[in-house]
Amino acid sequence: MIKLGIVYDQFLYPWFGGGGAVHAFEVVKRLAKDFSVIYFPSTQVFNVPSDTLIKKAKELETYGIKISDEFYEMNEKNMKANPKSILEKYKLDVDFLYEPDHRSPDIFYLGKRLGKFGLTIHVPLFYKDSLNYLRRLVKFYKVTPSGKGFYTRFLYNELVAKPRYRKLLRKFPPTFIASVSQGSLEESGVQGEVIIPGNAFDPSLLKYRNKGKEDYIVFWSRLNQDKGLPEIPDILRILKGLGVNTRLILAGKFFNKYYETLFWKKVKKYNLNVEYLGFVEREKLDAIVSRSKALIYPSHVDGFSLVMLEALALGTPVVAYSIPAIRSVYKDLKAVKLVEEFNKVEMAKKLADILRLSEKEIEEEMNDNTLLNFLELHSSWDNVERSVKEIILKHLEK
Repeated sequence: MIKLGIVYDQFLYPWFGGGGAVHAFEVVKRLAKDFSVIYFPSTQVFNVPSDTLIKKAKELETYGIKISDEFYEMNEKNMKANPKSILEKYKLDVDFLYEPDHRSPDIFYLGKRLGKFGLTIHVPLFYKDSLNYLRRLVKFYKVTPSGKGFYTRFLYNELVAKPRYRKLLRKFPPTFIASVSQGSLEESGVQGEVIIPGNAFDPSLLKYRNKGKEDYIVFWSRLNQDKGLPEIPDILRILKGLGVNTRLILAGKFFNKYYETLFWKKVKKYNLNVEYLGFVEREKLDAIVSRSKALIYPSHVDGFSLVMLEALALGTPVVAYSIPAIRSVYKDLKAVKLVEEFNKVEMAKKLADILRLSEKEIEEEMNDNTLLNFLELHSSWDNVERSVKEIILKHLEK
């Protein structure tokens, strides 16, 4: 059986790693049925307490994923050396190395030793168009009292990410780069293969469809500026000006006190009807989303958006900004209304159009054949794993 080495960090972290981590776990546990999988934890994991690492490692092994013996040896010695010395200790007795959710340069250094490696990106490696990136950052990231702002992101892209990856790609070119969407490749300006489907949802969500709608809209995700949180009250205010009053149900965790305070100040100033639920149990959240008339999703940073995919599976239309990743995945679906990024007026108008529809009209749109075919393709992680496996095998044979 082909030996496949996996280089990654999130499997051993005791916290939720977002959509990329979900993708990585679901794909790799399935790859373990088709390959002999050996996991080489990235160097970052050694900052996690040793007992936590062992607990997570043992859980991972129950899925048929073998963990490198060297990892256990280094963990036992409480290894805190520099990344280079850690990577040198890994014995790469595998045929190919793969990183399912690129987060660390480790894959390049290990891949150089083996000669064959691939990686999947979920967000851009870097933003190629510097001026466009700066323009966007100024609009949605701004400056916070902590001193962090658009310039910190911009300088990181220009002084760290862009030169680092251009150098790595030149010195240690991967056998392949894959992406969960065409948009992330375009923004990086790199050539690669698109995994189709790039992500999947739990098919149990489909049971919530066509169970009726109530007069509210929803937003759930990381509650920060990347996801357009500060713009949501402005959009709802414009919506009121169009003669459409609705309630917003908000779920998730606020990641920044400044933006949390700003959000609630706007809600109070504009006299908006917002219900905040915080973290919600999955079944309760699914029921809430399925009965809402729309998901408002003014996200500026996404590689695919599992939130949008799950909303569609639950039978709820989406209004989102037409950023490259979202556009490349969802542009052909009538139930997804895309507007130019930062165009809050147009987003409010699209929401108003949906909120004025009858329940029957919404159900008809959510049962469009194109959407149903899209959902069928994205309703199983087996389909995602199959696409990844085909890419790996294709490049192994070269």
